[in-house]
Amino acid sequence: MTRREFLRGVATMCFAAVVVMILGNTPAAARSLSIAVEEIDHIPRLRNEFPVPNEPNMLFYIQRSVNANTVVYVAPAECRGTADPVNVYWRLYNIDGHTRPLNFVERVLAYGVNSVVVRPPPAATSFRIAAIPELELILEEDAAGHPEAVMQFAHRTARLVYVYLQVDDRGIMPRVTALDLFGIEQGTGKALHEHVIPH
Repeated sequence: MTRREFLRGVATMCFAAVVVMILGNTPAAARSLSIAVEEIDHIPRLRNEFPVPNEPNMLFYIQRSVNANTVVYVAPAECRGTADPVNVYWRLYNIDGHTRPLNFVERVLAYGVNSVVVRPPPAATSFRIAAIPELELILEEDAAGHPEAVMQFAHRTARLVYVYLQVDDRGIMPRVTALDLFGIEQGTGKALHEHVIPH
């Protein structure tokens, strides 16, 4: 392992720890979230210079303001209906675009999938992201058999497209100042935007 790889790993673990401190370490009942939902014309790219992943069986992805590296969530057909239905990994666009699995801290405390509930067909599987336990996602298939993660945008059911984390890294430890979630409403096809500010 080179010094650069070691330092990159340390920085990644520090960021994951910060995500946990801001989002995941406070019990859901004790944490305050300001949430606003709006209907928009289309799903925007908040950072046009960031590549958008196009993975087989992709559910959604998470981008962060600090760099183009992206967390990708996929649901391979052979994993659906199991206790481990979603694969999560990094697409390291800031380097050369190769993939890397989440490390232990990232998987358990930040970006990993947990609280999986598998229901018998035709019911769907539900899951949550470790650092955002308030957000329940339902793993479904569209009419063509493509997997999608469905959630509630203020009582409107929508397919989650992507999440953008606004990160303030000016201090010693970076902190997540806002989350933007973008989805497509089922039935109407309308684009929805949910803006979340953790307090």
